Amino acid sequence: FPSQSSTSITSTAKSLVVSVMSGMLNASFMILFSLYFPFMLAPYAATQTYHAASYTYDPELSHFDNSAWTWGTDYALAVVMAAIAYTIVGQSSSSRPNVTDKFCRRSSSLLILYGVSVIAGGLAHQFFTTLEDRNSTAFRCLWTVCVGTVCFGSVSMGMSGTEAFRKFQQYELQRQQREQPPSSNKGDVSRSLLLKIPLLSDAFWLAFGGTVTAVCMLGGISFQRPACDIFIAGITQSPSTFYCMIFFFLVQHPRVQTWAKVMGFMGFILNAPLLPMYPLLVQYTDWTLASVNTLLHCWLCVAWSMQGISMRHVIRALVADDDDTQQAAKKNKVA
Repeated sequence: FPSQSSTSITSTAKSLVVSVMSGMLNASFMILFSLYFPFMLAPYAATQTYHAASYTYDPELSHFDNSAWTWGTDYALAVVMAAIAYTIVGQSSSSRPNVTDKFCRRSSSLLILYGVSVIAGGLAHQFFTTLEDRNSTAFRCLWTVCVGTVCFGSVSMGMSGTEAFRKFQQYELQRQQREQPPSSNKGDVSRSLLLKIPLLSDAFWLAFGGTVTAVCMLGGISFQRPACDIFIAGITQSPSTFYCMIFFFLVQHPRVQTWAKVMGFMGFILNAPLLPMYPLLVQYTDWTLASVNTLLHCWLCVAWSMQGISMRHVIRALVADDDDTQQAAKKNKVA
């Protein structure tokens, strides 16, 4: 008969395979959906804007802005992301490695990926000023970093959501154990639903993000207007985006304030209007690409900052809870 340990290993291996396969299948679906979705929102504008390139740019179709407004706001956005990521990392502590460290790393890594993306984008906009430059291997590598980090952002975002659900499901179970018989209040439905949300594994998110990033590297989401690549990459983040939104909608905790819940919920969906907005601005207004890009970067700054600040608030709630627990333990020792 197989031993208990071998049975456990087999079960874990099967679970890993299922998670990886599920992540890859979901990623494949999202890639196909992302490539067609812009045409559903604004068919004519999208048809005139989204022309496939596979990193080979045509002089009649390719448009790429090199103004200081574009690359300057890219660099400014990177500074903001680095600052917020730094404040999130600052919430971790060697005295409580099991409380917030993993949550901090995952949340901050999302902002770091955003920052790397806009730095790569800024360098591309600033220094690759001709069509010949954009058809070079150097540009392809740099733009792949710019778009690929957004594709891989699903991993950090999804894993942050998983960790958030794990921590607050644990909190809710502990709360229910303390309150016997359980009290009833208006948050009971949300608490009950939060406990039912499945914890998607790290393997799922890694397989999902890795698949999308691989397609990006192969040129599968490359367009004559390189900015379009970012929008397609952003659409592929939909599963991790909605996962985090569900968390902010359901979480009930005395230290997670309403403004933070609203900020988190709105911050993760705030980029959605940019999807139809970009082709509409390009095709139906006389705005320059510099003006369009500046607006988009400012919009991204607000949305990404809201994501980071709300996640930091949630982490601080966990830290405050742990501080209370440690203080209570010290008082009991003294007593």
